[in-house]
Amino acid sequence: MMRILVTLLLALLHSTLVPSVQALACGGCVDLDEINFQRTVERFPYALVKFDIAFPYGEKHEAFGAFSKAAHKATTDLLVATVGIKDYGELENKALGDRFKVDDKNFPEIFLFKGSIDDFIRVPSHMDITLDNLKAFVSSNTDLYIGRDGCIKDFDDGLKNYANIPDAEQTALIEIFEERLEKMKNPEQQKSAKFYLVYMRKIRELGYDFLEEETKRLLRLKAGKVSEAKKDELLRKLNILEAFRVNKLTKDAPEKQEL
Repeated sequence: MMRILVTLLLALLHSTLVPSVQALACGGCVDLDEINFQRTVERFPYALVKFDIAFPYGEKHEAFGAFSKAAHKATTDLLVATVGIKDYGELENKALGDRFKVDDKNFPEIFLFKGSIDDFIRVPSHMDITLDNLKAFVSSNTDLYIGRDGCIKDFDDGLKNYANIPDAEQTALIEIFEERLEKMKNPEQQKSAKFYLVYMRKIRELGYDFLEEETKRLLRLKAGKVSEAKKDELLRKLNILEAFRVNKLTKDAPEKQEL
């Protein structure tokens, strides 16, 4: 009888905390349990899974949610999922946590699975759980690219030192990227590719000064009163602009034509 009362009290305590915690949802994350874990994880080439308390919250959970959002825009080959472990009542998913030797005193614990539940890497306990660190961890342990929001890997790779190459080479590169855009099927990548091309043409026409002025303009807009959707768009543009930065500018600015 006493055990039942304790269980009910614990459940009541958690229910009072849920309203403030549920607001911290993990967008795009798949909830896994002991029944669907293996079948779901092994459907994907890679899976990043966070083992945590049943109702997670805080900066680490927010960082994982931000990573999930970025991953969904970048690839369909990575499952981003969570396993909520309860230490009361029916002890849901505790056996699953035990299977992977999850330490409930060290939550959250994050695992990267590579197509099999037997092939995994654990995120090092000393690594801070941040958006950038999760991106770096996945990128260094897989062939996936999850860069800054809105960025495209082969575009970024092709644009190294773009601001310094001759005009003719810039024009040729624009034509190559236009062909890549025509072959794209992902709407998000299409949108980003168009931003890249706009900036490529502007830098060819106006020189490197455009990058600095446009960055300042976008930052001013982002700091103003704009919707969340507009802020996301401005952030994507700022991220894409970073691909055009050079350590040292060696090309002269184009001469301004007098009217």
